[in-house]
Amino acid sequence: MWIGLGLLGIGVVWFAVRAIEIDRSLDAASRQLASAGPPGAPPPPAPAPDAGAEPHLALAWTEGAPREPAEPLASVRREAEELLARRLPHGLRRGAVIRAVAEAATAPSQPCVLALDVRAAGRPEARLYRFDDNATGRMVDEDGREPVPSPWQAPLATLRRTSPFNPKRMHPILHRVTPHEGTDYGAPSGTPVYAALEGTVSWVGPHGGHGKWVAIQHDNGVETGYAHLSRYAAGLKRGDHVATHQLVGYVGSTGRSTGPHLHFSARRNGAYFDAETLLATRLRELPADQRDAFLAEKGELDRELDGIGKGELDRELDGIGDPLPAAPRPGGADEPASPANDSVSQPRAAASGARRQRR
Repeated sequence: MWIGLGLLGIGVVWFAVRAIEIDRSLDAASRQLASAGPPGAPPPPAPAPDAGAEPHLALAWTEGAPREPAEPLASVRREAEELLARRLPHGLRRGAVIRAVAEAATAPSQPCVLALDVRAAGRPEARLYRFDDNATGRMVDEDGREPVPSPWQAPLATLRRTSPFNPKRMHPILHRVTPHEGTDYGAPSGTPVYAALEGTVSWVGPHGGHGKWVAIQHDNGVETGYAHLSRYAAGLKRGDHVATHQLVGYVGSTGRSTGPHLHFSARRNGAYFDAETLLATRLRELPADQRDAFLAEKGELDRELDGIGKGELDRELDGIGDPLPAAPRPGGADEPASPANDSVSQPRAAASGARRQRR
């Protein structure tokens, strides 16, 4: 009898355990069916991404291509081209292949470019990064250098150099060595010309081979000249004080000139030097305590840049090493002023030369 009672107790316990297991299985199945929804219903949404993640826009294009992307990409492209035009030593060249990473949240109203890569024929590949830990929020290069603001400004809205400063230039017409005491920038006739820095107008009027010429004496001892003008700014006269980037005249081809352009010159103590050195961008390195943060940020952005346009841009990038045909543009060259007509001929002397927080 005792054996029978023992077997009966064991059976009761086994059935109780099985009932609990079956109840748990049914409950789990019920929860799974409830989450799946009715047949044919779309799958449940994926878990929301981290609220601190920052979505990016990634795009690539060829400079000068006629197609214009839709917003917000168009605003990012315009912002990127403006940044590159200011930072690249010789401006942004037609045919350059550009890749960009930008914040998606702020485009198109306030495009924020985070990183840029540009490749052009005859130029080394260049990359720029926005690093906000340097407090200035300016773009820095691959070596962590940022531009230092300069008081000098370009005399034209767009600089297209057609002939550099060269004390020993071989004249293209006379075929003899003749000093070229300024830099020629090709531009259509009538293009506004601006004072490169505030100062006092020291000359307005005809000036030998310079044609219609404006000269400005600056407080730092430098005098800049603006030659071959078609006309002067209204009311401009000798002795006037002009502000930086104030209109002083318009591009022309007066004097000894082969076509419309601005001959921009600079001299100190009567000796001419390369006026482009006034406009050159000076760079300074990030502080040592920001280097590690910059390199970490740079590594992440480099990976994003490297992933843009894989496949579709490979052919264009491979062909960047080939020379591009020069784009037609207005511009001329000076003819040398004769000593008899050039009262400013002097001994020549060449000048010596925001980090985005990731969450």
